[in-house]
Amino acid sequence: MFIYIIKRLLLFIPTLVLVSCIAFFLKNNVPSDPVETLLSLQGVDDSSEAFIVAYDEKVIELGMNLPLFYFSIQSNYTSWLDKTKLESSAKRFAKELANEKYNVSDVLELISLIYQLEDKERRTLLVCQAPREVIERLDRPQLDRVGLEMKSMIRSQVGRMEGNKEHWHYPVLSWHGFENQYHNWILNFIKGDYGVSLVDAQPVFRKLWNSMKWTLMLLVISLTISGLISFVLGIYNGINQGTRFDRWSNGILFLFYSIPKFWLATLMIIFFTTAEYGNWTNIFSTVGDWPRMTGFFEMFYVSAHKLILPIIVIVIPDVAYLSRLIRASIINENNKEYIKTARSKGVPKRDILRKHLVPNSLIPTITLFAGVLPGALGSSLIIEVIFNIPGVGRLMYESIKTADWAIVFPIIMIVSILTVVIFLVADILIAWLNPKIKLG
Repeated sequence: MFIYIIKRLLLFIPTLVLVSCIAFFLKNNVPSDPVETLLSLQGVDDSSEAFIVAYDEKVIELGMNLPLFYFSIQSNYTSWLDKTKLESSAKRFAKELANEKYNVSDVLELISLIYQLEDKERRTLLVCQAPREVIERLDRPQLDRVGLEMKSMIRSQVGRMEGNKEHWHYPVLSWHGFENQYHNWILNFIKGDYGVSLVDAQPVFRKLWNSMKWTLMLLVISLTISGLISFVLGIYNGINQGTRFDRWSNGILFLFYSIPKFWLATLMIIFFTTAEYGNWTNIFSTVGDWPRMTGFFEMFYVSAHKLILPIIVIVIPDVAYLSRLIRASIINENNKEYIKTARSKGVPKRDILRKHLVPNSLIPTITLFAGVLPGALGSSLIIEVIFNIPGVGRLMYESIKTADWAIVFPIIMIVSILTVVIFLVADILIAWLNPKIKLG
């Protein structure tokens, strides 16, 4: 069993690495600048003289001046960028020019000329995206204090650059080692250092932990209830196939399975949280504010009455799905020859059910149940938003609306890890129930 578990772990590691790479590169390509956002939260005015200095210091503090990954494949006229020690604003300017195939020495010479100017004039030119734009900005009132000789030197340098472009390129593989942004991001994730929110500057880990307690409480309760009901109902209907109860319950379960959770939740709120349709319909608490508490059991004790309706909404479709799968598995196993042989030998029905039918039927059911758990995590986003529950789903929804990507991508990683762990546990349970699987 130990070797089997090690093998399964080794298979899941590439999955997590791939997910982390996708999450990291999405994080670095979202349409926002986290440095500017964090500086604005700290009260640094982007029009002040100190902004460019504060920006460069924040870039170094966050490690965003490092290469993105362990290696990169670049064209020969951009590969030199990672080896330069330019400040972030100058590096962005150099990258724009390198992508336009300007010569390395010409770009560095132009930057050295610009750096001889005052901070304000320098910042005005470093936001340009092409040398021609630099020429145009030299005539603006913001650069009136720049001497004519310096302007002439910049114009001459731009003229040389235009006639000295690279006309062909070849790929260059650059190895950056462990000093890169992805490596630091993964290490910080393992240590629980997810940075701060881009909305309120609160630690991401604290916000995630406070939300995770609500999501775990909701999922553990609902999945426990749905698992127990599905197990009993599926076995009973599978053994009593074709009875009136089996036909009616199967039809009702199929109806519940066909109803989307968000629509079921909306109907429950409309019809069972107000007295508008009669006093008898005002059964559950209305959707409202939830208590902000740190203790898990304290949260459950105070908000248990409010959790009843969300749990019902989650449990009904899950029971409809799982019980039908368990029923089908029981029926399939019940028709096999070894069960018929056991009956013909006079083995008691209870022993057949307990020793043979249920254990062997659980093997495919465990795999299917493992698929329900990640789905429940996904559906919790909708349920938490509809019922205003301050869980991970609602936190992710609010973070996407406010472009708080510092929270979104750690949630993606945590959900991915939980999904992999769930399937790993399912594989171990299946191997324990059926030792033949371990031979594979």
